[in-house]
Amino acid sequence: MDGEDTHFVIVAITANRIAAPSSAGVAGKSKYRYDVCLSFRGEDTSHSYTVHLHDALCRKGINAFIDDEKLGKGERISPTLLKAIEKSRISIIVFSKNYATSTWCLDELVRIIQCKKEKNQLVMPLFYNVDPMDVQNQRNSFGDAMAALEDRLRDDWKKVRKWRSALSEAASLSSAWLLEDGYGCGFIEKIVEDVYAMLPPKCLHCREYMVGLEPRIEMMKSLLDHSNDGICMLGIYGTGGIEKTTLADRLCGIVHLWQTLLTEILEEKNTRFGSVDKGISRIKHRLSHKSSIGS
Repeated sequence: MDGEDTHFVIVAITANRIAAPSSAGVAGKSKYRYDVCLSFRGEDTSHSYTVHLHDALCRKGINAFIDDEKLGKGERISPTLLKAIEKSRISIIVFSKNYATSTWCLDELVRIIQCKKEKNQLVMPLFYNVDPMDVQNQRNSFGDAMAALEDRLRDDWKKVRKWRSALSEAASLSSAWLLEDGYGCGFIEKIVEDVYAMLPPKCLHCREYMVGLEPRIEMMKSLLDHSNDGICMLGIYGTGGIEKTTLADRLCGIVHLWQTLLTEILEEKNTRFGSVDKGISRIKHRLSHKSSIGS
């Protein structure tokens, strides 16, 4: 670094000087594999909207599932997609003009509504240049599609009735977005922020008792207090698992550092989490699913 008033202090901590407490337990594995699952009609939205939405979710660190096989014609339902629906916290249904012409999309929709009822899954409809009332009451393109299916499946009217019921229920949900002017960045950003706000932080195990840290903290403080010119950077070096992070938090305010990290990397507006453990949870969850896709 430049300048005589800048100091860099490295404190080395060896494993035998701090006794780390044993773990009191490890949280169970989450029942969710994905944060979000996208249901859409591939021919209608894959290139003009859904891919952009998926990429934006990934850049935010949201673990979003998209069925790559559906980016073609969208006429083949996959077991992978059905499993993804069941293992997702939130399902986003992109209703487009020809959504109801695909029996596969309708089958997905029925499963999503089932997961909403059975697993308390969040369902968020997005109306892509479609009137929500057309979906809810099966009018216009949705009415034509359902009438054609009824005519084609006269011997399976129960299935058609399930489709109609699922369409009506999904379209009546209050947590919905209405898109009429393309896939503007502002609108996608709004969706991403709404989804992000609905995802709960993942809690990690918190160690309540830190043995042997107080003397080290006092020693560190004495080093800082004896610096006449001020300390610009403090490095703590040591092997893993000896509470370097906890020491840094109590000494240097690492919570503030993590809040800055989340703000600059993930463009997260609300970064106040108040404790080290919540900070660890937030960073681990968001960065573990952050895509390498460029902005």
